[in-house]
Amino acid sequence: MSIRLSLLAATTALLVPVMASASTLSDLPASCFTYELAGTKAVTHGLTAKTLHATLTGTDITLDIHGVNLSDPSGHVESATLERFNAVAAYAALSAFRGGVSAACKEQSLTINSSDIRSGTPQAAWTDVTLARPGHNMTIHKASIQAVQTTPDLRLKVEGTGIHDTKQPLMPTQLSADLTVQGLDTARQQITINALHAVSGSSAIDGKGSIEPGATASTSTADLHVSVTNVDTLIGEIRDTAPKKVVAALTIARLMGRQSGDATLWDIGLSGGVVTINRIPLPFSVP
Repeated sequence: MSIRLSLLAATTALLVPVMASASTLSDLPASCFTYELAGTKAVTHGLTAKTLHATLTGTDITLDIHGVNLSDPSGHVESATLERFNAVAAYAALSAFRGGVSAACKEQSLTINSSDIRSGTPQAAWTDVTLARPGHNMTIHKASIQAVQTTPDLRLKVEGTGIHDTKQPLMPTQLSADLTVQGLDTARQQITINALHAVSGSSAIDGKGSIEPGATASTSTADLHVSVTNVDTLIGEIRDTAPKKVVAALTIARLMGRQSGDATLWDIGLSGGVVTINRIPLPFSVP
């Protein structure tokens, strides 16, 4: 179950910086985050770039992309704002790959000016993506994030194909998510996962639900519903390649799930630092 939860957590981590940042990255010092586009070219309603390189300073975690396409088909969002939108996506991807905001960035803040993207549909498409740290690489053949609605709420669609992670045998090879952010300009937002779909080996993972992110897990709430098909087959596929604790966690999760045909179902809750699975509290609290 921890791997399944991390899939949702990664998607949320990608989204949260977007709703908390994007107006400008000039307030982020180089001691936190660096970002560089090379080979940029203006195109109709957007711009392209040959390469992107970004890093969380002091972490040895880097992001390299060989092919960037930024656009707003509606023509309402300026190129400079598209680049900020893209930079925030890069910052979010790095933070998600790290598993959280780096120490150097914790006291930093970014602000999204939602009026910059109102009435527009900004989107970023990346090709040949590599997230790397010493001894651990994650590659994605194609990835995209698209704001399909910007008023009154922000609705995003995220997709990734050709995904491979050298440390995570359960990492899906395909992932798509449809998410809505309410309260974009308020201190407290709500993320609704309208649909999440992923493919890992012979299994399909589907999810939906809502998250209210707080400053920490203990001040966040979540109500998620996840299903995974062919769990027994999936355990067999990873038994010889995944760490024993991952296999054990998935085996325990299977026992806690409800069966519906070839799918195993979990209702996952988080409130006051307590995680529940199918209404059963887990015997630990999250910080």
